[in-house]
Amino acid sequence: MKLYLNSINSIRPALPIAIIGGLLLLVFELIRRSKGGKNDLFNFEKDVSESTKNQGKQVKLDMEKTALGISPNKRNIFVPNNAKHIFVCGTTGSGKTVALSNFVKAGIEYDYPMLIVDGKGDIGKDSLLDIVTRLSNEKKVYVIDLNNPDTCDKYNPFRNTSADIIKDMLINMTNWSEEHYKYNTERYIQRLCGLLELASIAVSLDSLTKFLPPAQFTLLSKKLAEETLLTKEEHARNMELAKVSGEIAEGASARFSTIKESRLGQIFHEDGIDIYSALQENAVVLFVLNPLMYPEMSPLIGKLIVIDSKKAVSLLYQNTKKRIFYILDEINVYISRAMIDLVNKSRSANITCILATQSLSDLDNINGETFLETVVENCNNYILLRQNSNTNAESWAQILGTRKTMSATYQIKGGSDGSATPTELGSLHRAYEYIYHPNTIKELETGHAIFLSRDLKFHSKVKINKPF
Repeated sequence: MKLYLNSINSIRPALPIAIIGGLLLLVFELIRRSKGGKNDLFNFEKDVSESTKNQGKQVKLDMEKTALGISPNKRNIFVPNNAKHIFVCGTTGSGKTVALSNFVKAGIEYDYPMLIVDGKGDIGKDSLLDIVTRLSNEKKVYVIDLNNPDTCDKYNPFRNTSADIIKDMLINMTNWSEEHYKYNTERYIQRLCGLLELASIAVSLDSLTKFLPPAQFTLLSKKLAEETLLTKEEHARNMELAKVSGEIAEGASARFSTIKESRLGQIFHEDGIDIYSALQENAVVLFVLNPLMYPEMSPLIGKLIVIDSKKAVSLLYQNTKKRIFYILDEINVYISRAMIDLVNKSRSANITCILATQSLSDLDNINGETFLETVVENCNNYILLRQNSNTNAESWAQILGTRKTMSATYQIKGGSDGSATPTELGSLHRAYEYIYHPNTIKELETGHAIFLSRDLKFHSKVKINKPF
């Protein structure tokens, strides 16, 4: 083999670069074959195959699926409805709402119950409200709309629940400066819920705010003791709790009273629907928040919805229905640790979460926390529309991943006159490149996206369907 290489070197000046390259490849192939094919460092056929594997060649899905759009080679692109959660990301005007509308359509066609939360608050043409109304056909739809709290359907998140969950709902509606205050308020609210249950008083925002003040709390405890529904010892402990924690809890209850006494208080009613009940009816329940008009209330109510949807998950464990869609748009408005927990646990209840926001930056710093990594980690499927920011485009390129490729380098030499001529020497080595370059992500047209599924081991560009 050494003599063969020397002979090539001796004739190199007389041969064009292309011939030299071809002879080098022949030598590498002979080396590979001499080792029984085990050395595939320069197996170009394999490298080309791996670099294009599963691109635009989606396998046929026999399961229930959502038609997402059409690939550049005119193939229909589908997302399995049992996907391990889906993250949709696209800047304003890129077509994010249209992408979400395909899941709304699929949910209605398959007759799934659905929870939809619109954190943007738009109710005009082509909004989620408009799309759901147009596509719903005969399906029952509940709409809780912060834009129209006096005329929309009513909501009671405290139905079908326990004192522990009610306590979590109310506690998560407030930011706490110290754990001491949070702990005392938790104890107080939990005890109050137990008293309301003993008194056969329906738990609602009205009843909670009415009996939260220590004076009303103690009167209720006294009444129950007089009716022998409480022992004297239990009543005494309630008096002590009211003395120690009542003032702290009353301060926190001002937040709940503010909601009840505002115009938005009209959406809450004892006879209102909760998410679990709506899903049991096989209905669609749509919440329309309005962070522009209610910048403080919308996140609070959004967090309440998330905890109510977690309650529905826990109840659905024992009563699993068919596939359920949770479509959560503009999650940056109401995201919390409770939402991450919801996404983690919902798959066991046959729920597919479709989370959406405009950019990764939206999840980077919310009340001192970053949710970016946890959202990306909890979703196996990504629908990426245009990103305008260099930072976001580069981050997405990294998330979507790289592929193996072969890189060739050639040596040149400079002449005395400043010219450069090839030396006919070079090297080949294995390298990695982005599957989708940041510039490709920034240049996506409106209504065009990149779909990557780790469930299916598939990726493709896609022109998004507009189903309405």
